[in-house]
Amino acid sequence: MSKPLYDALYHRLEKVRWNMSDVPFDQIDRSAVSDETIRSVQVNCLMELSSLYATRMFLRDFRSNPDFCQFQSIWYFEEMRHYLILREYLKHFDAEPNFESLDEYDTDLKEAPWPNTLAMHWCGELRLGRWYTHWSKEADEPILKLVYKLIADDEFRHAQAYEEFMQQALERDPSVLLAFANSTKWMLLNPDGDKHPTTFSEGSYDGKAVTDRIENYEMLRERIQTMVPAEAEISLEKRVLKTLSRLSGLELQTRSDLVRLTLDLQAQARAAEVKPAV
Repeated sequence: MSKPLYDALYHRLEKVRWNMSDVPFDQIDRSAVSDETIRSVQVNCLMELSSLYATRMFLRDFRSNPDFCQFQSIWYFEEMRHYLILREYLKHFDAEPNFESLDEYDTDLKEAPWPNTLAMHWCGELRLGRWYTHWSKEADEPILKLVYKLIADDEFRHAQAYEEFMQQALERDPSVLLAFANSTKWMLLNPDGDKHPTTFSEGSYDGKAVTDRIENYEMLRERIQTMVPAEAEISLEKRVLKTLSRLSGLELQTRSDLVRLTLDLQAQARAAEVKPAV
């Protein structure tokens, strides 16, 4: 029986947790910030707010896994802190989101099999970490550079935590590997520069993704496609394939290998369904 992860994750993440007081907002160099940058930060800020809707989904769909639900107390706190630190940055430009209008972005996400959701969000955290790392390197304004780096590091740590929950799930039920493989395959194929759970319109009850509700998201989408280097997506793919190789016990070097894995697992699942009882 695998041990619960919440306790270890709590102590591990607590040791590296940053505080808002670590960020010298009074040293912002306003001359190094363009109007376009402010609009991008506004979109980033509202995208981070979507952790509220994701947490409701997690607690609903993972209710049979109290260990994971306990971890959500950490994930939700740290993700909402991303929203808060970006909002705090925007305050210095009188550009923070209007609190009275936040309900316009609210959405309820459809129920979905938890293994698929877990794998998709694992990939999403890895991708976000790469985006924020790139934005940190490219930012002209030093405090924004720091803010983006803090968020990027959090996203990578969250991805590692989700990976450990995937490992735990496989130890309990090896059949969930098919869902993990299918969801990661979907996340890797045709990313179009911005595939992330917040851009998944089919996941909401009204057919509108979180990003569909955010003004100027298309501008950020274009920024992702034109500014985030292809190496970031290549790096993501290598990380995903390396992890799935470890989880499956098979060597996966390309996306084609991942596709073949899903087909093999699907065939095995069908064979198990029709196997006569002894």
